[in-house]
Amino acid sequence: MFRWGRGGNGLKVLLTVALTATSTLILSTLLLLLTGKRLRFASRAAGVLAAAVMCVAGAWGAARLWGFLDSNMWASAAITGAVCLVVVLALPHWNPAGQVFMGSYLAAAGSYVALGAYLTAAPGLSLWGRVASLLLLILEILALIVSGYFAFEGCDRLCRARATRRVMAPDPSYLPLVSLQVPAYNEPADMLIETIKSLERIDYPRLEILVVDNNTEDPQVWQPVADYCSGRPRVRFVHIDAEGFKAGALNLVMAEHLSPEVEIIGVVDADYQVDPHYLRETVGYFADQNVAFVQTPQDYREYEGDAYLTACYDAYSYFFHASMPSRNERNSIIFAGTMGLIRRQVLEKLGGWPEWCITEDSETSLRMLKAGYAGVYVEQSMGRGIMPLTFAALKSQRFRWCFGGIQILRKHWRSLLPGKRTRANQLTLGQRLDYVFGTGLVWFNDVLYLGFTAVLLVTAYLTLSGQGAFFRPLFGALVLLPAALLVSGLFRALWSLRQLTGIGVKRSLLALLNWLSMSWTVSLATSQGMVRKRAVFMRTPKEAEHQTVWSALGAAKAETVLALVLWAAAVASAVTGTVFLTLLFLWQGTVYASAPFMSWLSTRTVLSPQLQERRRTEAARERMAALFGYYATGAAALAAVALVAAIFLIGGVQPGRIPALPELPRDPAKPPLIQIDPSPSVGPSVPGTTPSPGQTATPGAPTTTPPAPTTGPTTPPPATTAPATTAPPGTPSPAAS
Repeated sequence: MFRWGRGGNGLKVLLTVALTATSTLILSTLLLLLTGKRLRFASRAAGVLAAAVMCVAGAWGAARLWGFLDSNMWASAAITGAVCLVVVLALPHWNPAGQVFMGSYLAAAGSYVALGAYLTAAPGLSLWGRVASLLLLILEILALIVSGYFAFEGCDRLCRARATRRVMAPDPSYLPLVSLQVPAYNEPADMLIETIKSLERIDYPRLEILVVDNNTEDPQVWQPVADYCSGRPRVRFVHIDAEGFKAGALNLVMAEHLSPEVEIIGVVDADYQVDPHYLRETVGYFADQNVAFVQTPQDYREYEGDAYLTACYDAYSYFFHASMPSRNERNSIIFAGTMGLIRRQVLEKLGGWPEWCITEDSETSLRMLKAGYAGVYVEQSMGRGIMPLTFAALKSQRFRWCFGGIQILRKHWRSLLPGKRTRANQLTLGQRLDYVFGTGLVWFNDVLYLGFTAVLLVTAYLTLSGQGAFFRPLFGALVLLPAALLVSGLFRALWSLRQLTGIGVKRSLLALLNWLSMSWTVSLATSQGMVRKRAVFMRTPKEAEHQTVWSALGAAKAETVLALVLWAAAVASAVTGTVFLTLLFLWQGTVYASAPFMSWLSTRTVLSPQLQERRRTEAARERMAALFGYYATGAAALAAVALVAAIFLIGGVQPGRIPALPELPRDPAKPPLIQIDPSPSVGPSVPGTTPSPGQTATPGAPTTTPPAPTTGPTTPPPATTAPATTAPPGTPSPAAS
């Protein structure tokens, strides 16, 4: 048996720290849920005091529950407290509940990584066992990092007691000429005309409305709109055939159809109803010449009373109620494609809209921030549009958002690395991290989840077939800590969503399922984004006029198969008595089953005649997102999963000598209330495995768990899958509408 330090004390310290961090995380999560939004003050002294109380209570509780000696208790409390102290000093603008929660999360995640690294480096593992263990550790670290970002984002919004960024108040006397542009393709004429009418009602003296119809082939679709616009004092209609789709059309309009006097450009989706006071509330921020763009929330209408559309609405809300306000404090918001204004001079100076990127709006805002300009987020809903009306359309939209985020990451990753600010790259560290995580890496959450699914399936095969044992024992702290991270993340995510939106438990659970339902779609988009430079389109089944249960399953075929396989594995694991493995299979099956459930729920939606017409044109509009006729498939995602599964299968069949956890030093006078030491295994023995006396390594699985926001809605209250779960798979990050 390997040793770290004399008598294996190093590993014993790691175990006691992990158990203490687990208890502290549970207590701090309760503190967050009870007081996180109510505490409206920030104080380093209060944060240090709260951290000390939580860490001591966590260590005492761990010692009482699991019976280890007080000397180990105080050492583990000191280590956990040191991490919390660093967080308190780094986040003086948060209230004590948020500080302690974030500190305990980092302590728990760090102790889990330390345990995983220790077991990976343990002597006795075979070459393939070590390779597989290292790959698992890397997946877990990435998942914990992404989960940590989601946790930070939600707490930053709810636990922030004071602002750290000062934005100049809008100047009501600043009245530049504004051009509100409405890009349209194959839109129902009645709906587009209603949008134009709402823009005409805007109370602003210097306004032009430019309706840009691009590539609509049927004159019967766009001619009624052109007829309505003809002769109206503030409205112009332009029908063009531009390459580059939305970005190409807007660039052409800016170059050839825009008055030289226009200083501010606004983009409004063709289905929006805009409030009359919209420009009066936002244009004044441009009096500060350093402000390059102003963004307001994307909001939606005509969802009330419908379970599916309400779930979509609540899932969308997280991003604009949590992510954007948090990022606004670091001047790192995105331009979201609609209900935003942008300074024309800066846009032209930086080369216009990027026609290579499918999410041209958020890429443009990154270039503006990189050049040293500022963006302002006004958290006031002043326009409402129509959400994707079918599950297939929702998947296609999320695919485009994700693919565009990966395009941005691939293009700008060097600029987003931590480093010195230069004249060519003036991004601060906070801005870089927000764009790395919130615009790029957030989408990898679901790829990691898919990887952990492959690991679980391999583990189940090895365990049930008796062909081998996994190299990572699944007992003791290695079960308690990831379980605590998972439960804590889910409760925190649901709490954040409810606090930010004011919705009830049922609606928050449906919103969570809506986030999770996008996991497979985001995995496909991320995989495609890593191997293709140009935009692709996700093929979705043609929607029948009247949807049925079978058509709903057809829109989520892959997810349905994955859910059934995982649930079957859960049943098989339950038969063998592997409780934790069974629970993991049930959870991960539920994640993928949320897709056919949401698809079925969408079949029950009753639409108004106008929305029925909108639904008939959704598929054609979504196909405008395709460039060069490429169609996304699951090949890249499946190839990556197959590679991960193969590595773990070989490493699991030939793991070598599997490390066993040592006996923790006990206080005879304080018997443990909960026994965590490994008990003899009922699984197959593995040649070369040499457990310590009284212990037998239990064939198990790597700990994997999915996230919970936002959500992060990734949000959303955007959701990962590893020992740390703080944001559910599929959390939306609306980089483009």
